[in-house]
Amino acid sequence: MPQASLLALASPREPAHSRAMQSAVAYFTNGRLIVAPVSPTIGGDTLAHAPRWFGKSVKKPILATAIADALAASTAAVPDPAPEQARRQFIPFQDAAAVKNFKTFMRDARRVDLEGDGDRVTLTPLTNLGVNHGFEPVEADAVRLPADDTEALAGMLLTLLGLRPPGDR
Repeated sequence: MPQASLLALASPREPAHSRAMQSAVAYFTNGRLIVAPVSPTIGGDTLAHAPRWFGKSVKKPILATAIADALAASTAAVPDPAPEQARRQFIPFQDAAAVKNFKTFMRDARRVDLEGDGDRVTLTPLTNLGVNHGFEPVEADAVRLPADDTEALAGMLLTLLGLRPPGDR
């Protein structure tokens, strides 16, 4: 999967124009946890944008707020990137990870997608298939939690990213 076609690695599960769901993505790479909204574009695609990064020892209440903010921000449509900008859409994520290129970002990246419907949020871990193939969801390991239990969401995200042992929510 070449970088130019990733649109910041958003992986829509359904067309953006038909979804009323909230969506966010979380990565862990280079010792940094990155959380970003995944918003519909005016043209009907989805785009991960506005990444925020934290150290791996981030406190759950801080991460919980970042998750809630990203999910809330994901409902607003964002402009489609101009063709000449499409290749540069992932640079803010590389900057958040403090890496110089996409290959370095992907080297040890872990990813979890978050999809909310207002009542519940599904956290789906993805397998890193490498720089040329992106990520593949592991639906069997998806976890659904109440949307209003933000600390549980933060704890489960940390667990799914391998930053906390299971049960240490």
